[in-house]
Amino acid sequence: MAQKVSTLQSRKAQKRRFIFLFLLPTLVCFFLFYFYSVATIFITSFTKWDYTNLNNPQFLGFDKLFENYRYIFEEYPFFQEALFNSIRWAIIGVVIQVPLALTVAIALSKKLKGWKLSRNLYIIPSIISSAAMGLIFLQIYNPNFGVVNQVIRLFNPDFKEAVLLTPGLNIVAMTCAYIFFAGASTIMLLGQIFAIPQAIQEAAILDNITGWRKEWYITIPMIKETIKTVSVMAATSGFLLYNEVFFLTNGAAGTKSISFIIRELAVSSSRTQYARANTIGVIQIIGGMLIILCINLIYRDNKQSRKGKKSHE
Repeated sequence: MAQKVSTLQSRKAQKRRFIFLFLLPTLVCFFLFYFYSVATIFITSFTKWDYTNLNNPQFLGFDKLFENYRYIFEEYPFFQEALFNSIRWAIIGVVIQVPLALTVAIALSKKLKGWKLSRNLYIIPSIISSAAMGLIFLQIYNPNFGVVNQVIRLFNPDFKEAVLLTPGLNIVAMTCAYIFFAGASTIMLLGQIFAIPQAIQEAAILDNITGWRKEWYITIPMIKETIKTVSVMAATSGFLLYNEVFFLTNGAAGTKSISFIIRELAVSSSRTQYARANTIGVIQIIGGMLIILCINLIYRDNKQSRKGKKSHE
């Protein structure tokens, strides 16, 4: 008996060693390329690091520890604009992109004639680089020969403005350049819908739960965790939006984003303000974590409220 226990323990130890060895390359890459980079961003946000000392960041001292943060919040002229736009695009991603992806996934799950072709066509824009899509939409919004301006002139012949340089309208135009391409989210949701046990589907039909009622009471609750994941992806993608800003407007006419001003400070600025760019990077990381936390809290509250209702009943 003791020998069997010893053999079992040795097998478990061997299994743990194999697991650790398989995880080791990933852990090494994580610490080298991710953890080290994030730690560097946090540390250098408390330094003076620009064109005057590119190879030697200087600690600001405890009396001026948050000087870079004070500058970004109080003096840098584009931070509030960029933060507002990034938050707005994060919200738009959850409010528009996720319901759109869910609607398309439910429609494709019906397996109507040509559904596979429709699925493949819908995923194509998602495999095209965002840089290429940005250049495509730059031509679509061209004020001289772009399709959008031609359509607007059908109703307003005197319209000669550039859509991408018109405050308010340009945010809508830029959002349309990416918000409808939710192919990856749709495929994730579609796969989860197909994973719903057939017995549950048949039980719903026997209970006369069909049509939209079946989707609302059966399908959506069964794939809620995937919807949460897709919501996090959409919100963080919107919050980190960069390519559309760079290729469509280059940050003009009130369209700057957090990612864009990070590049402006670190690369485009004549002073190469690395420390201040990393300061905004820290704010961006914290903002992304808060977005994920908020979405998790929303779904956790929903679960708790359902449990409370059941216990009350």
